[in-house]
Amino acid sequence: MSKAVRTGKWFVQGDEAIAEGAIAAGCRYYAGYPITPASEISEAVGRRMPEVGGVVIQMEDELASIHSVGGASVAGLKALTVSSGPGISLKLEGLGWGIKNEIPYVVVDVQRAGPSNGVATRVGQGDLYTVKYGSAGGNNSIIALSPQSTQEAFDLTIECFNLAEIFRTPVFLLTDETVGHTRELLVIPDESELKIVPRFKPTVAPEQFHMYPMDTPGAIEHPFPNIGEGYGICVSPYTHTSKGYATTSERDQDRMAIRLTKKVSDHLDILTRVETHYLDDEAEWGVVAYGGNARPALAAVNMAREAGIKCAMLRPIIIWPFPDEEVYRMACRVKNILVPELNRDGQLSREVARAARGQAEVCHLGSGGVEPHLPSVVLSEIQRMTQ
Repeated sequence: MSKAVRTGKWFVQGDEAIAEGAIAAGCRYYAGYPITPASEISEAVGRRMPEVGGVVIQMEDELASIHSVGGASVAGLKALTVSSGPGISLKLEGLGWGIKNEIPYVVVDVQRAGPSNGVATRVGQGDLYTVKYGSAGGNNSIIALSPQSTQEAFDLTIECFNLAEIFRTPVFLLTDETVGHTRELLVIPDESELKIVPRFKPTVAPEQFHMYPMDTPGAIEHPFPNIGEGYGICVSPYTHTSKGYATTSERDQDRMAIRLTKKVSDHLDILTRVETHYLDDEAEWGVVAYGGNARPALAAVNMAREAGIKCAMLRPIIIWPFPDEEVYRMACRVKNILVPELNRDGQLSREVARAARGQAEVCHLGSGGVEPHLPSVVLSEIQRMTQ
C-alpha cells in the first residue's frame, strides 16, 4: 500500500478524510493553528505527514499560517491550512496576497455556529459570504467546494488541490461541523484511479516568461515556476504588471483585476457542479441546500414525495462560483424554492433568489446553528409552502 494513498475501506470522521485527501493529492506542507471543529484535521495530518516526508508546523496564529502556506507553495510544495470561522477571518488578509499573486494552495473552513467564537464545537453555515467576499479589495473570483459526506470530504479535497493548480489560485473546501465530525464509511481507491494534477512548469526561457498572463486573462493551466529555478518571481502585495513588478497604473490595476475574475468566470463549464433529485419528474416545488444540511433536506424531500408532494432538490457541490443557471432552470420549473440553511441572515437564500430572477418565490428556512435541521422541520416548511 502506498504511504500517500491508504487504499481500502475506513470508518473515519470527515475531518480525517480531508487529511487523507490532502496527502493523496500530493500535499506535503501543512501550517495551522488549533481551532474546533477543525482540529481533528490538524491531528490527522500531524500523524500522517511524516510518513510521506512532508512538513507540519503549528504556527503562532492564523495570520502566520496563511502566509506560511503561501510561501511553501511558491517554493514548490502543495500546501494546506485549515480553520473555522473565527480563524478564517484572521486568514483573509493573507488570502488576498495569495489570490493576487495567483498562488495555488487549499484552505479548509469547517464552519461552526457564530458569529465570533459562537458555539465552538457545533455546526453553522455562516461563512458562505466570508469565503467569497472576505478578502479586502474585491476584484477577484473565488473557487469553493462543499462536501456533504465523509466520502465527499476526501474526494473534494483532492479536487480542491487539482483546481488550485489548474486555476493558480487558493481554493476553499467549505465544509461544516456536521461533515467534519460525522464518522462513516470512506472508500479510498487505488492510487492509479485517482486523478492528481501536478504543477504546470514553464516551457520557455526565463527571459521570455511572464509570471502573470495579462494579455490572455482567461488562461488557465498557466505555468508556476518555483523559487530557485531561474525564473523571476515577484509576489508582492501590490498591483503588478505581467512580469510581477509593482505599478500604480490604472491600466495595470484593471488588467490585473480582469485577470483575477475572468480566469474563473470564463470557465464555468468546468466550475459548475450540482446534484439534483427529482427535477425531471414534473416537480412543482423545490429545495436548495448545501453541505451537511443537505442530508436532512433530501430526507425531507423524500418524505414529501411519499406524501404526494412533487418536490425536487438541488445541491451545489461547487458553491463558488455559484451555479446561477442551474438554479434558474429549477426556478423556471417550480412555483416556490425552500432554502434551509444554518444561519439567520439568509446567505444561500439570497443567492438562490438572485439566480432565480423572479421565476419562483424563494423561502428562507433559517437557524442560528448548533444543530442541523431535522427532516421533520424541513418537511413542515415544504408542506406550508405548498398550501
